[in-house]
Amino acid sequence: MLEKEFAQLGLNENEREVYLAVLRAGKIAPARVAKETSINRTTVYSISRKLDGLGLISEDLGAKVAYLYAEKPAALEQMFAKEETLLKKRLVLAKKMSKDLAALPSQATYSVPKIKFVEEADLNDYLYKQYPLWAKSGLQRDNTWWGYHDHTFTESYSKYVDWLWKHGPRNQKVRFFTNEAMIEEKMRKKYPERQYKILPAENNFDSSFWIIGDYVIMGQTRNRPHYLVEIHDPLLARNQRELFKVFWTMAHTKIQNRKS
Repeated sequence: MLEKEFAQLGLNENEREVYLAVLRAGKIAPARVAKETSINRTTVYSISRKLDGLGLISEDLGAKVAYLYAEKPAALEQMFAKEETLLKKRLVLAKKMSKDLAALPSQATYSVPKIKFVEEADLNDYLYKQYPLWAKSGLQRDNTWWGYHDHTFTESYSKYVDWLWKHGPRNQKVRFFTNEAMIEEKMRKKYPERQYKILPAENNFDSSFWIIGDYVIMGQTRNRPHYLVEIHDPLLARNQRELFKVFWTMAHTKIQNRKS
């Protein structure tokens, strides 16, 4: 009876049967409801509490044996009228809170860093796929790659280095610290904006660390397997970029890249 209608009101089959049993009887003990509906007594008690909360039935506690009795069918309408009133109150409260929160002093935007680990098997493809995002992000900042660059990356991915200089945005710059190597000398002759400064030999860095736009990228190509860790975090990238700008300005090592 009215299965679909009760379901649309949010009552499941057992809740519907308990409600109808109480409604038909007018007043009935929970044990009797359990017998008539074949629903165990514990479940009947649980359902009756829910229906009581919805205003559809009530419990008569005046006698030794508790009885359930049904409210008038119009209680179904009242059940949703209460919900509608509550919803309106919540909507008014939400609008007020929205205005109050919007009026709070704005703080620096905090974003959860997005970290990606790329294994060697996927590294070459990832470099090509991700470069447009890195370059676009760089254009929104100073269009400069900052950081430390290990020469073994250039040895292993020289085709990629050539490709990005041909396909990168105009006026793209590189300001890297690096270790002395012939391959870096060759690259500096090919790309005037690929400037670097040599770190003293005792500073034995062996992983690349690049900052471009809102990205911090770490690459390990000195040993197998190669891998890359990418962190997309505007706050971290900004701090690292400013740090390397200071290092670059303070460094006394001669800039190795000059127009040939």
